[in-house]
Amino acid sequence: MALDTERNRVLVCLRDESAGADSSNLSQRLSLTKEDVERHLLYCTDRDLAKWKRERDGLGLAVITDRGRDYLTRQGL
Repeated sequence: MALDTERNRVLVCLRDESAGADSSNLSQRLSLTKEDVERHLLYCTDRDLAKWKRERDGLGLAVITDRGRDYLTRQGL
């Protein structure tokens, strides 16, 4: 359950950042490790909930997709 909650927090943060956010920024805002944020971003990317161009330093921008927005709506977020 905690993983779903963390993943939802990452998606909500992306929804609130219209220009997108990188994993380093997300980890600071959400008080999660960068590795945890990147794991959630990979999951979301695999399921087309977000788009993310992964870079070694974690600075690749991630943005939420329409499917991700629909997912959050179904979750009541």
